[in-house]
Amino acid sequence: MEDGNGAYRRFLAGEDDAIAQLVAEYRRGLYHYLLGLVHDPELADDLTEDTFVKLLVKRPRNTETCSFRTWLYTIGRNLAVDHFRRQGRRREIRFEDFSFMDWALPSASELYDAQTDASTLNLCMERLPDQQRQALYLRFFEDFSIEELAKIMGLSRHNASQLVYRAKKSLKEELLKEGFTYEI
Repeated sequence: MEDGNGAYRRFLAGEDDAIAQLVAEYRRGLYHYLLGLVHDPELADDLTEDTFVKLLVKRPRNTETCSFRTWLYTIGRNLAVDHFRRQGRRREIRFEDFSFMDWALPSASELYDAQTDASTLNLCMERLPDQQRQALYLRFFEDFSIEELAKIMGLSRHNASQLVYRAKKSLKEELLKEGFTYEI
């Protein structure tokens, strides 16, 4: 598939099938990112749909200073922040509902060990401050670059880099407390 910016330009030029291509390509990752922010599957689904509806109806212009995916996740994050502002609630990021690892291991004992490791990882990530959890998710589970992460989170590149460094260090400390011996 072409990059998202190209497909979005085609959509803006009148090719309606291009939006379906964008939804198919980016919906799942955006949903999981938003689920990590709002910790409510129905709300995450609504925000994901709202993000694509915003593209469909308002047709905002992407200046293409970043990748389409980065721009799309930023729109989704802003919609989540707006939702919590309207609700007057504190935003809470939790990862206990995530299944981050796709464990396709051949034996039952290996599968059990992998599930235990994933549970430990989720538990330890839950203990991290909100921004650190968000940074780790974007960097390592969504594979965003530091520059893209900074843009999504509204940080400078330096601050984003420092945040990821601190988050990795904090996660390692939490994992060590749980007896997790793997390197991160």
